[in-house]
Amino acid sequence: MNAIKFSQNILTAVFMVFVFFGLIVRGSYAAIYSSKNGKHTVEVKSDFSVHAGKAYYKVKDEDGKIISRFKTNLSPIAIIPLNNGKRIIGFYGSVGQAVIITQLRFYGIKGNLIKKHQILATGCGGQDITENGEYYVYSWRMDKKSGIDLFDTRSGKKVWSKAFKKMVSGVKISDDGQWVVTMFKKSGSKEIHLLDNKGDLKWKGVIDTRYNCVISHVNEDGSVFEVIESKMIYNEKDGYMHKKELKKIIYANENGEVKILKTILLPKKSSKNSS
Repeated sequence: MNAIKFSQNILTAVFMVFVFFGLIVRGSYAAIYSSKNGKHTVEVKSDFSVHAGKAYYKVKDEDGKIISRFKTNLSPIAIIPLNNGKRIIGFYGSVGQAVIITQLRFYGIKGNLIKKHQILATGCGGQDITENGEYYVYSWRMDKKSGIDLFDTRSGKKVWSKAFKKMVSGVKISDDGQWVVTMFKKSGSKEIHLLDNKGDLKWKGVIDTRYNCVISHVNEDGSVFEVIESKMIYNEKDGYMHKKELKKIIYANENGEVKILKTILLPKKSSKNSS
């Protein structure tokens, strides 16, 4: 039986780019998705074809005890069990030459449908969930456009939505759900936006670099967030590309007034990352 482990991001793995580990077991036609903290798993059985009409779910706690069983009328592309064990997020669409997400659903842990949304996306520019599982932020891509949607997972309702004519390349949310930090790629630089809980732009700044940047951390109340800049270096001795982290930029946010708190040059060490 062949098994494929997805890396940290179920959706972005599907899109070839979730913060959750999934396991696809070919031949048995089953997929197992774990919450980030590993306390809940959802096993999905289906033929996972474009025309799949049903999927069967089995939800377990950290001791392997079955909490619930339910079925849906569509086969999911990805599932996210939340850390708090109260809700499940499901993504549905079609898989062909391209993966197309057409529907996002929020379920209770026993399979009761809380809310569903019609969406259209062919890529994911990042996503994040608050530690208590109450807010979920998702960045979608479609052609040359992108957008960010913030959801309240308790009601399944969309809190706000923003569309852009540039590509989102990362997004993080503070654990209190009050602040969203996102990044856009620009030629020779990276642009950071700070949005409040209404989706309003409170601040934006530019990192003048052609290297890769990621939003590495946002603290609980959004008062501090960090960005790490890195580049890939080829090592002739082992024939591998290595990721070298260059510096960490720490920002202080005081109710939308942002300043650089500290810039830290990182030690000259590399982590092996073969390509």
